[in-house]
Amino acid sequence: MALPDELLEEIFLRLAAAADLTRASAACVSFRRVITGHPFLRRFRTLHAPPLLGILCGGLIPAQPPHPSAAAAAAFADADLSCSFLPPSRDGRAWRHRDGRDGRALFSPALEGIGGDYNPSHLATEFAVCDPLHRRYLLLPALPDLLVGQVHRPDIVECEPFLAPPGPDDVGADWSSFRVMYLVRCTTKLVLFVFSTCAGQWLANPVTVDVFRCGAAMHRFYAHGCFCWEVFRSDKLLVLDARRIEFSTIDLPTPPGPDVRKMAIVEAGGGRLGMLTISKHPEPGADPGADHLLYAVQSKDANATNQWQSKSVISLPENYRYGIMGVAGGYLLLTGYPQDNRPISYFSLNLQTFQLEWFCQTGDKVIFGDLYADLPPSLSPPTL
Repeated sequence: MALPDELLEEIFLRLAAAADLTRASAACVSFRRVITGHPFLRRFRTLHAPPLLGILCGGLIPAQPPHPSAAAAAAFADADLSCSFLPPSRDGRAWRHRDGRDGRALFSPALEGIGGDYNPSHLATEFAVCDPLHRRYLLLPALPDLLVGQVHRPDIVECEPFLAPPGPDDVGADWSSFRVMYLVRCTTKLVLFVFSTCAGQWLANPVTVDVFRCGAAMHRFYAHGCFCWEVFRSDKLLVLDARRIEFSTIDLPTPPGPDVRKMAIVEAGGGRLGMLTISKHPEPGADPGADHLLYAVQSKDANATNQWQSKSVISLPENYRYGIMGVAGGYLLLTGYPQDNRPISYFSLNLQTFQLEWFCQTGDKVIFGDLYADLPPSLSPPTL
């Protein structure tokens, strides 16, 4: 007797990894129908973070054995992660990769500045979102002139487009829905352009945020529905609540040493933010001879003031200097710069178990790119 779909969903939700789902979906038509359904995929993604497959830099530099993600990364060997199937942009410029999320890739034309170098302060008005696994793409409508007019171009300092999940007010949002956010930092204000696949149009939000006068924003992180940026030399964290489209700031603790802070914002329990910081100044009792990761969790005191409560010190392999590559698929990825002639290595930290593992190696070449994490190809949605 065939099992009802509801019972099959409960069984498949208990599989340990997305790779197991791939094999189950190939077993029969009824299994595949349940597994590829949008409601099931949403539930599975909530319970199981997609594997961190590798570093996206032109192509994919995959996780290498014995890392747990290596087998899943091998399934992407034939994917066109450079999205060479994109048609020419409207003005004929080459496309430049800008961001990746949920298996999709965001592109805008490569705007050149003086000397032919890419100029981050140039305002792009054209974007494409790709599904590299199925070689599909969506060209977004151009930014309307009425919205572009809210930005005085000589005042632009930096432009940062990125992908975001659908918002709470996106009517009809499903697995295929997403938003593109375009943060334009000017000398006196921020302007956030937002495109939603549900609304099918761009909207703009001009906001004045004094904290940006302190310096440039550093790496972007995503946790609990919020995008977070450290503001250089300010001990401030700029937070964008992507659900309410509201900006706020959070105080950061003073760095434990004179060096520039190397940090990442991650999800902690209870909807709180966690912070991982590379330090040579560990807490008492830790080995001071190597880099360490300090883990702290956001909390509030009796006056509802933001505090950071120190939780643990995580030892890192010796004989490396470390940098933070990014966070994706439930992992923090670290770059290990050797202190001798050994190859450059990358290490992943499982954010659930805090287990540290060797991820991959790139010889003497330092890689700069986005992290790529997603379900295996056969489980990707049929449309963008």
